Amino acid sequence: MKRINSTVLILVAALGALSGCIERELPVPVRTPNQVNLVEANVGSDYESQLFFSLKNNRVEASCKQRDWCIALREASGTSQLMLNSGRAMKTRHTGINEFNTPIDPNSVDWEIMEPSGINLHDSSSLQLQLNELVLVDLGLDEDNESLGTLRLSLIGFDDESWLLRVADLEETNSDTITVQQIDGYEWHQVSLIDRMQRQIEPPAEAWELCITQYMELLDGEIPYLVVGILTPTQRVRVFETDEVDWDTWKTNSWDELVFSSSWNAIGYDWKIFDLSTSSYSVDFDKLYCIRTEEGREFMMRMLDFYDANGNTGNVTFEVLER
Repeated sequence: MKRINSTVLILVAALGALSGCIERELPVPVRTPNQVNLVEANVGSDYESQLFFSLKNNRVEASCKQRDWCIALREASGTSQLMLNSGRAMKTRHTGINEFNTPIDPNSVDWEIMEPSGINLHDSSSLQLQLNELVLVDLGLDEDNESLGTLRLSLIGFDDESWLLRVADLEETNSDTITVQQIDGYEWHQVSLIDRMQRQIEPPAEAWELCITQYMELLDGEIPYLVVGILTPTQRVRVFETDEVDWDTWKTNSWDELVFSSSWNAIGYDWKIFDLSTSSYSVDFDKLYCIRTEEGREFMMRMLDFYDANGNTGNVTFEVLER
């Protein structure tokens, strides 16, 4: 978790404003092992689509607009974990205060950016929702790059069936409660704080491995920057990156000694490089990703392109082989 003042938030115009997202992908026939398949997943040139992709089914299982949800919750070891929709440049501040109506000066808030590598129970306690703690939520930006404002949020109830959230405007007006049901078979449970309702978006936990999306990366470990990449925010998936791009070698050699990463951004965004002199992207073909699921399925993936046939960015193209 990195803390920064809101004045250092960098939202780069080259990555586009947030707007428009629809499902564009058509299902491709399920592949057999050792067959390389080409995948095109279009998040749109405005990067507003968010796609949940299944490697084993070789298709987009669900999609949404970035504005469709704000936070997601999951239960882990009896705690309530919180994920932000960082593709909208959202931020939080855990106040440590248990009085919901405590006066807050918005100009003095030391905002926190969600760590893009994900949640670790041992060193990211501020990404947990503590019962009755007042959490400030910056809702980020709308499609016109305008601020969506700031809310107060508090977890006021939690059991093995649901979460109960209290939400209000920063000025302590327009107060509501939101019940978020824990749904069997789903890992994360999305919530729109704008519409004050649960909005389950991601598919069942076993139905997807990759989230192709815009998100907030921390360059040099501290500078927030909107990028487009691939996240694995699920406990089912581990990733190993190598620059030895030899399909035949990785198809047949043992993966038992590889050190797989559980970081959400283990694939991330840096498989492509932006050239300031030409204002264009190129893809690093010298990266290969070995992906393993908890069910024991193993995939190799290589990135190929970030442009569609018309030269528009946002068309994430890669090839996948299940070994």
